[in-house]
Amino acid sequence: MRTILALVLFSHAALAAEPEFPLTEDSKPQPQVAKGTMLKSDHIAPASSVFPGTEREYQIYLPAGFDKTKPAAFMVFQDGVIYQAPVVFDNLIAKKDIPPLVGIFIKPGVVPAANDKALPRYNRSYEYDSITPTYSKFLIEEFLPAIEKKHGIQLSTDPNLAAISGNSSGGICAFMVAWHRPDRFRRVFTGVGTYVGIHGADQLPVLVRKFAPKPLRVFLQSGTGDNNLYCGDWWMANQTMERSLSWAGYDVNHAWGEGGHNAKHASQIFPDVLRWLWRDWQTNVEIKANAKGDSKWKGYEVVGEGGWEKVYERPPYPKDRILTTADEPVEELRKITADSQGVVYSHGGEPIIVRIRDHAERIKVDQPYFQLVPVSGKAMLWSFDEKEKEFLTPVEPGIGPLLLNPSRPCFALAVSHGGWVYASQHRLLCTFPLKEGKLQDGNYTRSPGSSWPPEAYSLCLSPDQTQLYLGAGAVVFAASIGADGAVGNAEPFYCLDGGTASGLCVDTNGWLYVATSLGIQVCDQAGRVNFIIPTPKQPLDVCFGGKDLSELFIACGDSIYKRPTKAHGIVSSQMAPITPPKPKL
Repeated sequence: MRTILALVLFSHAALAAEPEFPLTEDSKPQPQVAKGTMLKSDHIAPASSVFPGTEREYQIYLPAGFDKTKPAAFMVFQDGVIYQAPVVFDNLIAKKDIPPLVGIFIKPGVVPAANDKALPRYNRSYEYDSITPTYSKFLIEEFLPAIEKKHGIQLSTDPNLAAISGNSSGGICAFMVAWHRPDRFRRVFTGVGTYVGIHGADQLPVLVRKFAPKPLRVFLQSGTGDNNLYCGDWWMANQTMERSLSWAGYDVNHAWGEGGHNAKHASQIFPDVLRWLWRDWQTNVEIKANAKGDSKWKGYEVVGEGGWEKVYERPPYPKDRILTTADEPVEELRKITADSQGVVYSHGGEPIIVRIRDHAERIKVDQPYFQLVPVSGKAMLWSFDEKEKEFLTPVEPGIGPLLLNPSRPCFALAVSHGGWVYASQHRLLCTFPLKEGKLQDGNYTRSPGSSWPPEAYSLCLSPDQTQLYLGAGAVVFAASIGADGAVGNAEPFYCLDGGTASGLCVDTNGWLYVATSLGIQVCDQAGRVNFIIPTPKQPLDVCFGGKDLSELFIACGDSIYKRPTKAHGIVSSQMAPITPPKPKL
């Protein structure tokens, strides 16, 4: 009986044992192949760095016959030298399977201990596992320029000639650098990538599906024996990530096996991974987004394949002008409203109409407006004289029926076709009837508790004008509007995928467009973010304009962009209520 039990236990142990992953000849030194040079140094981050005070070692591989006078293709590795990469480079460069790469092997940062009884601060998880652009900023804007200067080398600025890789946390780090900066990196290899619940990385498979596909080529590796810990299952997470990338139309490949959370399997396949990442490098080096046209990204239903076009840029400041903090709110470009011909913005307190014909000309307009314009660092109400067709002196908040505190800015404003004006200020939502072009006595709703936004920085109306949407932080509240214009039944209806709602607009289908730091998040009527439209810069506001209100405009602080859409927007003050189609629940 003991013999049988021993055999059973041995059998289970044999099944559970990790398989061997012997290296191929491409990962072994070959006597006839010229060898590259390895340089070793360290980098100490200055106080101005995003990782101040960190110290890290790094090594640089220079291929045989390297010419320092020419920009070079390169590949970055997290956690130092891994995958036998210098040897593989020697062999594959000799075969011309890959270009003559510069290899950069960088270790995570450490803040040295204060004394011999203290611990250093180990930055690895903070730097590598985060899905923010912090590490990409460090790598691209600080570290790479520093080593170029120190070692007298030139790295190519063509993102198609830059690859990045890493194992475990270094793997997700590599992906995030390329994700945030496809203008600098487009080829990615991740071994046993940590796409799990550490610093929000478990959100990535969903974000990949919601963002427009980016010009990346990605290879993933994991195995059935990978980690399964408090923060997630690496094996399942890597498969989920691969399925999301495939769904979104990326050029993606993978190698699944039975290995554990280590670099054994990744090291074995690394030469073939490089061949796949750099295939056709001598004839067609460019990597394009959605190259096969099979992406299922829902944004194509609204914006198509088009891109953003800059239609206005703030003139540069005079060289002798001394800027102060107070200048910035005044100089930011923020939306006022839109009409069927263009979009009205403010610039330094002056109204601007951005039209298709004359993009940045200050002109008189043809429709009545009561809207917000930044003046002296505060947003104030401007009235429009229909007879004279021009903007008048701003109405002073706090005087007469307006109820607004002049010491606090109005954050946002919306106007209904039925003649109601809604203005948000701190914890108040003020409501005024508009009759014969004049504001009447109004009232206000004070924040009653957790079901009401403390501060609404953006407002807009639903197409049927029975709902008021209020952007407040990472959510957008929806509130009912009664026949008397009163607002109630507020709840945090739209939960965003990150960022803060800084501008809102709707289309005729009832979809909500929200300007955030991630881009324009587009939500269906049921309150779900369906897709995110990337933007050239962080948008402060968004609205529809142009012919048939079929162009989407964004204000980005110093510039205005537009792009064509298949949707049509709404200007609530000028258009009768529209009943949108019923949403899918």
